[in-house]
Amino acid sequence: MKTLKLVTVFVFTFVSFSKINSQTAQNDSLKLDYTKIYSLALDGNPKQALSLLEIDPNKKISKKDLNFKTDFENRFKFKNDKSDFLETRKSKIDQLLKIYRDYWRMSFLDKEKKNDTLLMKNVFNFLKTKLPSSEKLTFNEDSINVYQKKYISSLGYHTTGFGKTGGLYDLLVWKTEKDTVYNLNYDGKETDVKIYFMDDFVTLGWSEYATLGRYYPAGWATKEALFCVKKAYDLKSETFKISYIGHEGRHFADYKLFPKLKGVGSADLEYRAKLTELSLYSPDGLYKRLQFFINNGNYDSENGHSIAAFCVIRDLSRLLFQNDYEKDLDKWKAIPAAKINEAATKLLEENTKALEKIRDVEKLIK
Repeated sequence: MKTLKLVTVFVFTFVSFSKINSQTAQNDSLKLDYTKIYSLALDGNPKQALSLLEIDPNKKISKKDLNFKTDFENRFKFKNDKSDFLETRKSKIDQLLKIYRDYWRMSFLDKEKKNDTLLMKNVFNFLKTKLPSSEKLTFNEDSINVYQKKYISSLGYHTTGFGKTGGLYDLLVWKTEKDTVYNLNYDGKETDVKIYFMDDFVTLGWSEYATLGRYYPAGWATKEALFCVKKAYDLKSETFKISYIGHEGRHFADYKLFPKLKGVGSADLEYRAKLTELSLYSPDGLYKRLQFFINNGNYDSENGHSIAAFCVIRDLSRLLFQNDYEKDLDKWKAIPAAKINEAATKLLEENTKALEKIRDVEKLIK
């Protein structure tokens, strides 16, 4: 059994949902703005990022940038996906993954068109054809979820099931997993939580597809356990203890405390988890995380992660700078990390009190 001692901000118990890898993009090119490209892609808008790849042909471009430009354009610029996405992840679920790949791509390139019903029809028809035991399959999310899990499990894989992450139906499928019990010590209380470490992924979902594998869900939770993408973390690092254990632990608690809060990956759940992270990080990790939230915050997004990141920076900016959204990281670095930790803790406590006053609260942050 692993034992982790976390500071007293964890005043509850724990689950979470899908979360994006906390690493920040390294912009080592004078030509391509990788931060902006990845931000648009994570917000489900890789089509908008194509304009950032338009480079004067008379100017030099590094081999790395040229390769990225070619790969990104092959995936999103043309009528059909010309990339090697499917070829590089051959498995027993090839046909199902192609259905999702086409749905993700259509959703990115034509955001006005509603593709959810089409995906449901395609998955429904696929399962009817491929799964012998699908005679009781009916056309609704719950039934498709049950039978899609049965199909994937019958092929020797694990999956999260049929559901949405950040506004799109997602598909995460992996081959191996190993569970370990962690003893979490918070607020003077101990809780044993099982964590499944997952490996050998066939697909890590639409964010992996949109960012050419650079970003992907690194962990999530259910009411019974936490799930961790093994390759995403150094298990001895502060990032694992805070951006995984802390973030997912907050979700784990909030599913029990505020069960009506809308859905996995909702803006309200993500807002609280992101504040939890900022209340715990040491200076080096804190400012990197702030930069990630600044880069990816978008109040007008359909993605709960992007909305929450915006609201976290907005509310901290009002508290610490008396403005609505401070983007200059140097100004954040001029404030002691401990003061930012305290401000995040204060906002989290205020949010908790506000939620507790509203019976069966579904949504709070604006």
